[in-house]
Amino acid sequence: MDCINNNSGIGDKLPSKPDQPETPSGTTAGRVVIVRDKNEFSLLLHLPPGIQSKIFTYLRAHDITQLTRANSHINNRLKNDAAMARAWYRQLASSHQTLLKTTVAKKDKDELQKWLQRFTKDEALVKSVTDRQASIYFPALFFFTLTKLMSQCKTFKSETTILPGNNRADTAAISPDGRHLVTAIDNKTLKIYGQKDDGSWKDKSTVSHNNDVNKVTFSPDSCHVVTASFGGEVKIYGQTNDGSWLEKASVSHDDFVFSAIISTDGRHLVTASCDNKAKIYSHKDDGSWSEKAIIRYDEPVRSATFSNNNCHVVTTSLFGKWKIYSQQNDGSWTEKAVNHDDSVQSISFSPDGCYLVTTILDLGVKIHGLEADGAWEQKAILSDMYWVISAIFSNDSRHLVTSSYNGRAIIYGKKDDGSWRRKTIISHGHRVDSATFSPDSRHVVTASWDCTAKIYGLKDDGSWEEKAIISHNKFVYSATFSPDSRHVITRSQDNTVKIYDQRINGSWVEKATISHLMEVGSATFSIDSRLVITGSDDGTTKIFGQQSDGSWEEKATISLNIPIGSATYSIDGHVFTIHGFNTVKITELQMND
Repeated sequence: MDCINNNSGIGDKLPSKPDQPETPSGTTAGRVVIVRDKNEFSLLLHLPPGIQSKIFTYLRAHDITQLTRANSHINNRLKNDAAMARAWYRQLASSHQTLLKTTVAKKDKDELQKWLQRFTKDEALVKSVTDRQASIYFPALFFFTLTKLMSQCKTFKSETTILPGNNRADTAAISPDGRHLVTAIDNKTLKIYGQKDDGSWKDKSTVSHNNDVNKVTFSPDSCHVVTASFGGEVKIYGQTNDGSWLEKASVSHDDFVFSAIISTDGRHLVTASCDNKAKIYSHKDDGSWSEKAIIRYDEPVRSATFSNNNCHVVTTSLFGKWKIYSQQNDGSWTEKAVNHDDSVQSISFSPDGCYLVTTILDLGVKIHGLEADGAWEQKAILSDMYWVISAIFSNDSRHLVTSSYNGRAIIYGKKDDGSWRRKTIISHGHRVDSATFSPDSRHVVTASWDCTAKIYGLKDDGSWEEKAIISHNKFVYSATFSPDSRHVITRSQDNTVKIYDQRINGSWVEKATISHLMEVGSATFSIDSRLVITGSDDGTTKIFGQQSDGSWEEKATISLNIPIGSATYSIDGHVFTIHGFNTVKITELQMND
């Protein structure tokens, strides 16, 4: 059994759940569980440790937290088991789990120790954690411990590095693992930087284009950078074994490139251009890239995206025509569906890659499904909503939510026979700019111009009910769930961001308001859901963190004295800000002694 024996480590109760001075209880699969004394746990306590550990894997993080609070014998047992860390890890999306795994896999023991030492002076704990590097549970153990240590820091101190930029958020990016960044130093030239062992940033490569750069992005595995220019040139740079970056491929179009996107597995690239073409390139085993397909239209191609399973590509033209291409067993890509009848506004795949949803401004929503023979057939027309802004699938691909200009969001559910039916209407007094599901697919949050956001929850009988109304003084621009589905942040025109937490009884309660002097341009969660990072036109980035008692407190303010276009948080504790006066700043967080 993989475990950490240091009592200041994994075994302590998770600090991330709501503050509840209540009778020890939890919820599992919708049922309330009341935790009693040792006698009522005698059967569990007498089971072999291996079987106990297996049972713990079926519990969620807050269930295990309740056990540790309510029964000292179970608490002692959990101190020597990785159950808490694994339960915390399981609640993250699979894409986030993959990112955590790849991030720790790239670091040696010394680098991992230095990472933890930024937030603790407990050398015994650091050693206890990093000694488990060979464990299959190490990513869970490491990031669980890191999250806890950061929660215990009342405030952070910060060290900021200033790098050149060109004041455009779409020409600067930090890699998902936080170890690399790319920024445009002028309109046609970019620099790729890598972080050294001492925390400083070193110029690794220069990317030059003949025309102004308009897009920059990293691959999900942080191993490739894709840049695109107004002149139709796309370049792929890859990291070599010695840490340098070299050009791996160049994709040519005859006109402006709208987008250039790498698939989630990092194996494919798709571009969309004004020259009426989209192109698919694939990564070969020898590290090179080769053209696999050209998708042609008689008008500009405005978008091209992959399905989550990377097996399909959907492209849309300027006036709303769309095509689906699918990858075959031999690696080729072939056309599987074409639609020239509708003028679609937006289009996206379901997370499982089996459905496609399109929005048509004056007709509503259409859903297409993947057949056994690889064809795509229309499954539903949801015509009870017009002037649709967005249509989003839930992560389990069993629900769909739409938002519209007419002040309504509608939740649909998929029936056992494959049909789709309306489940509930969420009504607002003005346009609904967004409606999104929580990562666990059990909640929906809306953001409206009527100055409110609403949270709806899924009941055990399949119906949906209102759980909370979040009120602001002006328009609500966005409302976002945390990666663990336990928190919501709203961003408003009233220069505030509000944090709401879900309590164990299912209700939602306001926990904090983050106030700025001017408009807030961005508000995001960290991947572990324990930090909120905001960026404002008032020149400040604020970092709020969840404390051990469940409250949210300001942990750091980064003052830059110039408007901030965006502020993002990397997995390894760096805040990446893009703002005026042609600068990019990267700030490393540390515990405040």
